[in-house]
Order: sequence, then C-alpha cells, then structure tokens
Amino acid sequence: MMDPTGNASRVYPIRALTPHLGVECVELDLSQSKLSLSLITQLKQDLIDHRFILFRNQTLSGQLQVDISNALGAVQSTFYKHPASPHPDIFRVSNDPSQGCQNVGRSGWHIDGTFQPRPFQYQTMYFPSVAT
Repeated sequence: MMDPTGNASRVYPIRALTPHLGVECVELDLSQSKLSLSLITQLKQDLIDHRFILFRNQTLSGQLQVDISNALGAVQSTFYKHPASPHPDIFRVSNDPSQGCQNVGRSGWHIDGTFQPRPFQYQTMYFPSVAT
C-alpha cells in the first residue's frame, strides 16, 4: 500500500487530518485484520509521528479493543468497572448512567493517565455512537 507521499512500505494507507496533528487510517477494518507485528509496528510509528490515528466506521468487540491495546503495550486498568462495559479492562463512559460512567473529565481539558507514576504510553478509545 502507498501512503500520501507514495511510500509503498506502509501496512495501511493514511491521510492527514490537519497539517500538524493526526491522521485517518483508510481502507483498514480492524475487526478483519490480523494483529501482525507489521501492523502493530506501523500503528506505533504512526502514533509517534502523528500523535493520533482515527479509524472510522469500525465495529470492535471489547475483547478486540483490549487485544489491540495489549499489542501496543501492557494494559493498565485503573478505573471503575461499569456493568455495561464490554470488557473488564474498558472504562465505559456515557450520558446514560445505565450505559456507562458519567461526569468524566468535567473539569476541562485533561490527558488520561497523567496522574499515574508512569503515565500511559498509548491509549485506545472506541466510540460506537456519538452525540450529533
């Protein structure tokens, strides 16, 4: 596959979201992809180079999200376990208290994990639905 600069060694194609921050991964269905060393290596490099990667229109199980997270590094499960969470290592947030924890990040901008003695190296987030 080629990236926007014509580099054919990429595992998946990307396109810039802004001139300085973030890329969108196109043409990759994570639910159908093998978590190969080359895929994980590419994800890590893209996170270093671009700071975040957006994957649109994905359908991930809780287990797959945790598997991807574990492939990036050891998962640190630090928060309350909501009964509706799809996996014990996933912190579920929702506007509906029956679906997830509420009032999270209500103090303004924050970076998850910075309160830890060793802050998170990577973070995965999955939004099955968003308010419009």
